Amino acid sequence: MQFNDTSNYSGIIQQIDFLLFGDGTNNNADYALDDRVREINNTYDEAVAELFKADPNFIWDDTTNTDFPIAKLNLTASQDHFTIPDASLVVHRIRVKNSNGEWQTLTPKIRRELSDSELEDTGSPDKYYKLDNAFFPRPIPDYSSTLGIEIEFQRGANHFDSADTTETPGFASIFHEFLPVGAALKYAIANGMSEKIKTLSSEKERIRKEMRTHYERRSPDDRTRFEIKRKDVKSYGY
Repeated sequence: MQFNDTSNYSGIIQQIDFLLFGDGTNNNADYALDDRVREINNTYDEAVAELFKADPNFIWDDTTNTDFPIAKLNLTASQDHFTIPDASLVVHRIRVKNSNGEWQTLTPKIRRELSDSELEDTGSPDKYYKLDNAFFPRPIPDYSSTLGIEIEFQRGANHFDSADTTETPGFASIFHEFLPVGAALKYAIANGMSEKIKTLSSEKERIRKEMRTHYERRSPDDRTRFEIKRKDVKSYGY
């Protein structure tokens, strides 16, 4: 579903009019375009939150992106921290090249778990911790490497703006209806349209559940792994 289709009246903008006022061919000025764009993007963020949770193995990324969510940075000797790309919402993996030029995956740690010496040592990093929008490799690198840092991350949606026309959401097209339904619901709430609120809320939840189920089943080639947690029998009955 494209963003704004004034020819066939099948865009997200037109669907909002259809859901609220029963006519997608007539743009109702009571729901300003800037307000629609804001609520469409807010609903888009809701969809992304669902997609993030749905399949941790098949990592979702907005299909309108032209690159992969992997960033490379220069590794600089004696620099104790490096900035994580602004677009990243979740960091999945960090690798650095060691002094021999070989990639090594760093183990994530919590800062308070590290000893004083681990925080101050220099050498070839084998772990890292995060603070705010930066990560701190430890030991602190005592060598430099061009593009010697690789960050695998997950980013959010590519938001729409009011000038967009043929642009489409970056997830499965069968669930694009989630965006106009969500944006229409916000208008209905703001204007006390009780019947519309009830109908649109139900429809939004239906699409949400179907979308979540769809994305949860995207990795049939990856078998579910079960782990048995053992517990000392002595702890029972005492």
